[in-house]
Amino acid sequence: MNLPSTRLLTKTQAASYCGLSVATFSGVCPVRPIAIGEGVRMHRYDVRDIDKWIDSFKAGGPAPQSKFEELIDKL
Repeated sequence: MNLPSTRLLTKTQAASYCGLSVATFSGVCPVRPIAIGEGVRMHRYDVRDIDKWIDSFKAGGPAPQSKFEELIDKL
């Protein structure tokens, strides 16, 4: 298994870590990035938060809502 060498990942790295395309990752992952500076270029995803999201699928309970599901619920 290829574990990341850093704890904070760009969106591209986070998507790759999950085995997803960036578009799919953006649509299904409820993990919010951390702003470590100004601008989108400085947003990073915490590997531990991503791992918690992935582990939630194994726990048997409902998975957290994706951004898409959150928006649909608001309609």
